[in-house]
Amino acid sequence: MRKSEREIADVHEKFAALLRCGYMTLAVEGEGAPYCVPLNFGAELAGNTLVLYFHCAREGKKLDLLRKNPRVGFSAANMLRSVCGTGRAEILEDETARLHALQVLMKHYSAEDFSVESFSPKALSLTCVVRISVDSWSGKRLVRP
Repeated sequence: MRKSEREIADVHEKFAALLRCGYMTLAVEGEGAPYCVPLNFGAELAGNTLVLYFHCAREGKKLDLLRKNPRVGFSAANMLRSVCGTGRAEILEDETARLHALQVLMKHYSAEDFSVESFSPKALSLTCVVRISVDSWSGKRLVRP
């Protein structure tokens, strides 16, 4: 990072900055050009490792590209901070993992706790859930501390 005085080095502070963002942009290897798409997301820390989740339809360009190359980049920002990084996407098939991911995602947008039973079986059958295991990520304050 060029302006090291703006770096958010603490993992928990970076995570808090990420959770203040309303959406993230996912970048995948496209056909002839990068493919970037804004997404709603959920995030959690597994120790000091960041894990991201998003959901989408069961078919589409994003999934086609992820199946060809699961390496991704991401970024999220608000008026004062930004977080970006890289990782590997995995389409979740295990129902327990899918439900956990959706609970994490919903917690990002609501103070309400969503039980496993609150998810409609019909909606679940139409929903693809993706986990991103983050390899590296950085945070930056857009103003000096």
